[in-house]
Amino acid sequence: MKIMSDQSRLPLPLVLDGATGTEYMKAGLPAGDCLEYWASEHPEVVAQVARSYAQAGSNVVYAPTFLANAGNLKMYGLSEQVQRLNTTLVQTVKESLQGMPVLVAGDMSTTGLIPEPFGETEFVHLIGIYAEQASALAEAGADLLVVETMSSLCECRAAVLGARQTGLPLMVTMTVDAEGRTMWGDDVLASLVTLQDMGIFAFGLNCSQGPEDMVDLFQRIAPYAKVPLAAKPNAGEPPLSAVQFSDRCAKLMRRGVQIIGGCCGTDPTYVEALRHMVDSFDISKVQIKPAEYEILAAGKQVYYLDEGLEFSQPIRCEVDMSDALLEAGHESCDAVLIHLDTPDDGYRFSLNAHMVDMPVAFESESLEALDSALLHYNGKALVASVNCELEREQLEEVAARYGATVL
Repeated sequence: MKIMSDQSRLPLPLVLDGATGTEYMKAGLPAGDCLEYWASEHPEVVAQVARSYAQAGSNVVYAPTFLANAGNLKMYGLSEQVQRLNTTLVQTVKESLQGMPVLVAGDMSTTGLIPEPFGETEFVHLIGIYAEQASALAEAGADLLVVETMSSLCECRAAVLGARQTGLPLMVTMTVDAEGRTMWGDDVLASLVTLQDMGIFAFGLNCSQGPEDMVDLFQRIAPYAKVPLAAKPNAGEPPLSAVQFSDRCAKLMRRGVQIIGGCCGTDPTYVEALRHMVDSFDISKVQIKPAEYEILAAGKQVYYLDEGLEFSQPIRCEVDMSDALLEAGHESCDAVLIHLDTPDDGYRFSLNAHMVDMPVAFESESLEALDSALLHYNGKALVASVNCELEREQLEEVAARYGATVL
């Protein structure tokens, strides 16, 4: 049975495609070459792989634009070819699927850059990199955008902020370990809570695990999901057969997954098995009881709060806020309250935010300062309205842009 997603009006469930890189390797992609450049020089391979997944039953086929962003292309001396590569690859896939009822996804992933304060790349620069690629994908005719194989909530947020301006449906999938943590230590539930209120169509996991290993993770996050959940597991270790893979993926769908595909080790035979499984699966019968909570905030983890929460004493922003933040952590409070005077304050706090292991709330009489702080904060923040002269409607408007909660 098909249902419609309120976020984008895409019919659910959706079957995605399978692995692409390994299919290109079979066709001659040399190890160490820039896949996106090689693919642009071999349109017949791109077209054949895309058609094979569409014929196997994919509702969505990814264009091979995975790392076609300025950050990664710079390593190959190709940073000036973002527009050309994304345009060429999307159009090649679209032309190969003419007449077929298949959506083409513009594929995006990590930039290879390390943002501040642990690296030298400014967060707004990351946003610009993703905005450039997303714009190219949209102009080339992509039907939706997918940000996949992400190991950093910071980069996920940058990608969402850069890509959502296109107006296309946007899905984010992350790669985590068995405990639900990314390589950068971000928790999968905290990532869902942070990203789902920023305008994405769907959230999920891909790449790092087989379907069996994802079951517990989806069971954990499904009660908190406001958007459809997506899974693109790898074939497992040792690799599952196509039928075994689809059987395990049915378990994921019983845990709330509505968008399903395959990653490393899968091929069109796996997608064909998924298609048969999904066609006989009635997702309307899957009922996930929503989690009961009053207020959620998130940083590296999720914080459960109630109406009577207490803030720390207001902390003013400085270049080095370590002592003040550490002291606030020892107070008997529920959230650290950060006072903002100027837009620069939000940036200054972002360089120190990793020292805070509790919910973060912002207060300010400046909408510009709030906007800057919420832009840079890599979590789901709170906005304090008590003793604020700004209208609540104004606070809610700026908070909604970043998925924050006004209290």
